[in-house]
Amino acid sequence: MSGPSRSLDRARLLLPAALAFLTVPFAAAPAQAAYDLTGQVRAGQDVALDGDAVVGLGDLGLVLDIGAGFGRFTDRLRADHPEATVVAIDKAPGMLTAVEAPVMVADAQAIPYPDACADAVLAMHMLYHVPDIAKAVAEFRRVLKPGGTLLVSTNIRGDMTEMAELWERVARPVLGPDGFSWNGATRDFDSASAPALLEAEFDSVETFTAAGVVKVPEPGPIMRFLASVQTFTECDDASYAVILAAAERELTRHFAEHETFDFPKTMVFYRCR
Repeated sequence: MSGPSRSLDRARLLLPAALAFLTVPFAAAPAQAAYDLTGQVRAGQDVALDGDAVVGLGDLGLVLDIGAGFGRFTDRLRADHPEATVVAIDKAPGMLTAVEAPVMVADAQAIPYPDACADAVLAMHMLYHVPDIAKAVAEFRRVLKPGGTLLVSTNIRGDMTEMAELWERVARPVLGPDGFSWNGATRDFDSASAPALLEAEFDSVETFTAAGVVKVPEPGPIMRFLASVQTFTECDDASYAVILAAAERELTRHFAEHETFDFPKTMVFYRCR
């Protein structure tokens, strides 16, 4: 059963915060490239942890942050809930090197915790990387106590239109029709596909959205992020250099006429019980 959809309005998401939720996955090396752009602004994080999505969590005992990455949400939860034990869990050991204990290297599809042990589970912008999403969601349900809460986030389908169009113009001629697709990277768990997967395990699935416009003041952040995408394209260095050169030319022309490169960014959060 799905609950009501709510909006957490933001007139603008600053570039550093929104880049923390870009559609391309976070393997260790490209994740660091994207993460470096987030700077000190955490507007996207604040939407998740200060907004309606966490109202009613109350006192927490054990919280599992699945796909914790570099620990952005882990750190915030530990600060806001000192009474809780927040465990950062990620499949990639390199992601957890800077996260304070307790941490655990583990797969979301086989969480090494007993049944009904956790008060809350977080899975923030990570489920679209999991080979068997339904199995991971079932694991979240298994480790949660009765009445426990799962918080999940992802992207809306068709998000970041201008970035997707830029990618198509510069990459499609090199990668061909079957090459890496910008929005295809998250299609298995986005705003269109996520509800059914969550509703299969949870009686209540409430939806919250946060929408804004990212305004990029110069080409550098976009170029660095595009460079980090190579890992997911199966493209050799020489061919990918062609893509980056084409992107640089496009952005140079764009900034000759515009002060910023703008694109919409919408994040979707689900509270499941």
